Amino acid sequence: MTNRAQQIRNYIEEQKADFISLLQSLVEFETPSDQPEKFTPIWELLSQQFQSLGYTVHHFEGNETAGQLLCKPTNFEPSKPSQLIVGHCDTVWDIGTLNEMPFSTEDNIVTGPGVYDMKAGLAMMIFGIKAIRNLNQKTKVQPIFLINSDEEIGSNESKECIIEQAKLAERTFVLEPSLDSIGKIKTRRKGVGDFEITIKGKPSHAGLAPEEGVSAILGLSHIVQQLFRLNDPANGVTVNVGTIEGGERSNVVAAKSKAVIDVRIPTKEDGERIKNQIYNLQPEINGIELSVTGDINRPPLEQNEPNKKLWEKTQQLGRELEMELQEGMSGGASDGNFTNLYSPTIDGLGAVGEGAHAYHEKIYIEQTLDRLALFTLLLLEPPIFD
Repeated sequence: MTNRAQQIRNYIEEQKADFISLLQSLVEFETPSDQPEKFTPIWELLSQQFQSLGYTVHHFEGNETAGQLLCKPTNFEPSKPSQLIVGHCDTVWDIGTLNEMPFSTEDNIVTGPGVYDMKAGLAMMIFGIKAIRNLNQKTKVQPIFLINSDEEIGSNESKECIIEQAKLAERTFVLEPSLDSIGKIKTRRKGVGDFEITIKGKPSHAGLAPEEGVSAILGLSHIVQQLFRLNDPANGVTVNVGTIEGGERSNVVAAKSKAVIDVRIPTKEDGERIKNQIYNLQPEINGIELSVTGDINRPPLEQNEPNKKLWEKTQQLGRELEMELQEGMSGGASDGNFTNLYSPTIDGLGAVGEGAHAYHEKIYIEQTLDRLALFTLLLLEPPIFD
């Protein structure tokens, strides 16, 4: 381990108790995406933390969400290069989940709702800047932090702000949790599409004149089978019919039915192909009308040449910390899917642990502190791209 890396890692270990204390505060502010009124305490805490580190904090109000927090150095100079650090403070957990899975620490394990996805990543943002400041280091690329409150529900309100900042950034780091308990960096993410298929048939009395009706449910059953044939697991393409509904009464030939579909694709080309196939589905019985809405709403994060260069730099800094980093593809999406279109992006730089969106959600604190040291080294890197 180099002297620089050892110094940073030693400092972070000294801050372990304070890191856990801040993490506990973040976790115990429960912040489900669909309850924006619950975010005031966490916004206040994050604002205080960044302001104490010499940052100007601006809260963008949301319409149906709690909005976004944008933090820039008080001496920020637009003419100089910047690096964007992205994260979210919303979770999938309802208010009151703490009663069932309270924040706890035992040996190397820290548990609690949202601790892994991704309250620990927020704590890492703050302690990365603290390490740089308290060790008298200087960043050569200005860090900008963007924290949103709607990532778990698609980032529909924050997407524009994320893209705006990514366009200005020399590079982007997403502090979403790492991939699996090994702690792989997410150098690729699948894109996500949401589609809805509506079927119209012809109603009729199921007992008196069934032959006069055309069942929208039967029509949908054929479409569902066509959709499942679009799956290509060997190449990472999944098409999942998540929900279906239809019919009015058991004694009526169904006039209407509907399916909602989730699509995951590893490449942009896959997304275009699957979208085209879904929009060109055809009913297999006469009298059925079919309509399709939806699109690929998060493009895949692909390992293009700039991303590959950023990953190689990340590996190099990992070796400085005596860490042999591994990479992988995530089937889930994040805001890195958006930043990747405009700025070289490394995702999954956050906590090492497991159990995202599950009752066994946890982080491994020592491995997460190692990842914090890596993040700190990345913040100190000079411009990587011309």
